[in-house]
Amino acid sequence: DTHVAYKAATLTAHQLVQHYSDRIASYDKQGPKINAIITLNPRALEDADKLDAAYRKSGLVGPMHGIAILVKDEIDVAGLPTTMGTVVFKDHKPTRDAFVVEQLRKAGAIILGKTTLSEYAIGDTYGSMFGVTRNPYDLERTVGGSSGGSGAALAANFATVALGEETLASIRRPGGWNAIVTMRPTSGLVSRSGMWDGYPTDFAAMGPMARNVRDLAQLLDVMVGYDPDDPQTARGVGHKQASYTRYLDRNGLKGARIGILREPIGVETEPGSDDFKKVNAVFEKDIAELKAAGATIVDPLIIPDLKLLLAKR
Repeated sequence: DTHVAYKAATLTAHQLVQHYSDRIASYDKQGPKINAIITLNPRALEDADKLDAAYRKSGLVGPMHGIAILVKDEIDVAGLPTTMGTVVFKDHKPTRDAFVVEQLRKAGAIILGKTTLSEYAIGDTYGSMFGVTRNPYDLERTVGGSSGGSGAALAANFATVALGEETLASIRRPGGWNAIVTMRPTSGLVSRSGMWDGYPTDFAAMGPMARNVRDLAQLLDVMVGYDPDDPQTARGVGHKQASYTRYLDRNGLKGARIGILREPIGVETEPGSDDFKKVNAVFEKDIAELKAAGATIVDPLIIPDLKLLLAKR
């Protein structure tokens, strides 16, 4: 939609960045005080002007031309602090972009700023650098962690897309709790160099976050690629798709088999509580929607000794 507006001359990249900047000023530090942004890129408007000039000359510079993106503040953006949410690193400014950020810039993306996270990317989204991030849907509730700032920022429309990271559930949990679309890519597809949680272990993963599935697929297209600084990406060589958007299919759930775990596995879960019953009602509605979309539901799916397996990781 943004590219359509650029083509129709009803929007420029400069105007888009200004709109997002004004919205962040109104809702992040004032009003509801979502508090999802640690640092704004002071050169974002300058970058937008360069892209506008390039567009007037020869059209889109790449598939992410003029798309504003926010980056979780454990991923390096040259010239901006990478704080990990802690005052310990408030003055740490990397001189080199993370591999994925470099790819995004080449594709025409505008780095709008850095988002909040749990301090050192452990737990929910609060830290000594910024305080606590509030959920746009209910200011008294958490945004999840550790990529909660990226999740809240997208829910509040502070950018078009965002980057997150997870070692366990730090992309997917903020996705669910902020009602956005998120994904942990298959290990080896997306580089982790220039990302400071979990690298170089097998577990850490950088992933796309968006408000709809098409945006997420288009962002993933640019993120995937071989990086010699991250040997794990050698696994992805030969597996990159021409575009993940080719697999978007409104009837994609027909015939899919989806198992439903009924065993409560959360830490300190209380199945008899009112909160559990409220969440379970939403869960049942989701299952009904999956059935209506053509999925075959295996309910319940029983995994023997599930809690024992989880305890052993």
